[in-house]
Amino acid sequence: MFDGKIDFMDFNKIKINYGGKLTCRKIFRGKYIIFLIISIICLIFLVSLLLIKNKKITDISIEIKTIEDDITQIEQLINTMKNKNMNDEIRLSEQKNKIETLKNEIRDKNKKEQEYKKRNEEIIKQKDELEKKSALLSTQLKTEMELQEVYDQKNASLTNLLESLKIEYDKLIKQKGGSEEKSIENSKIVTPEESLVLKEKLNIKDTTVKKCFDGVETNFNPFIFHEKCDKSALLLLIKTDNNERIGAYTKVSLEGLEIKRDTSSIIFNFDKNHYYSLANMEYSTIVCDPNELPQFGYDLQIKSNGQGINSFPFNYGDKDENYSEELTEEHVFKIENLEVYKINF
Repeated sequence: MFDGKIDFMDFNKIKINYGGKLTCRKIFRGKYIIFLIISIICLIFLVSLLLIKNKKITDISIEIKTIEDDITQIEQLINTMKNKNMNDEIRLSEQKNKIETLKNEIRDKNKKEQEYKKRNEEIIKQKDELEKKSALLSTQLKTEMELQEVYDQKNASLTNLLESLKIEYDKLIKQKGGSEEKSIENSKIVTPEESLVLKEKLNIKDTTVKKCFDGVETNFNPFIFHEKCDKSALLLLIKTDNNERIGAYTKVSLEGLEIKRDTSSIIFNFDKNHYYSLANMEYSTIVCDPNELPQFGYDLQIKSNGQGINSFPFNYGDKDENYSEELTEEHVFKIENLEVYKINF
């Protein structure tokens, strides 16, 4: 019987009594096969284990990749959130600035509103004062109109009386067969007695004069002047805003558009008793223009705006004489009154 004891030190001497005798070689082969099988099984196990490990490693790598992708996405999301937060902070700052700007505008508008309220109150006060003044002026105007109406009635009565007296006077003169020197009547610039002196100075004492133009009444309209006063010798009387009385005289008609010569033309200052003729008889000094009022050279110009221009001496006066006085005090003066008379020789 085989007792289970094997002497591995001498294979050639091994003998197994188990129904017969086995040689050591057979036993070794059997063991080798078992060992080989076990090795193959272990190898298969190890390969399987390795494959499982590799699969797990692959899965872990995939999971790690997935996690890395997730981390990347999370980082991107965090950056996006940061950017969004920064944009929100910028917007918030902008909104704060806008709010502050609006507050400043509101404060400014409140200030302006207060100023407007004050101005409105002042305007209302001024309006009330103007209404009071307007009511007072209306009352005064009404009174003046009533007085003017009374004055006009009395003036009309006096005018009619004067005309009646004149007619009676002319009749008496004719009845007596004599002649009487005629003065300038109804002048607001010279008295009848002064007009006789003026006519004598101008050598027109035997003539009759008739008013054809009043500058104040016609607002210094040149068209009315030429319509009423052309085609006649003229006498101009002017009163300035400095109460100076000056004038001019010409025999030529001022119709047309040209410069005419009148050697007999004269400009004068009545109050100073100064009368000036042309410095050179060859000068053409009477400026005729249907759109303008009379102009006597550069020495005396009358404008349609109610002003006069004095450049004496230029065309009139003795050139060799040094004049210590001007025709008027001012070079440009305001005309308070202008009367133009037609002269009938």
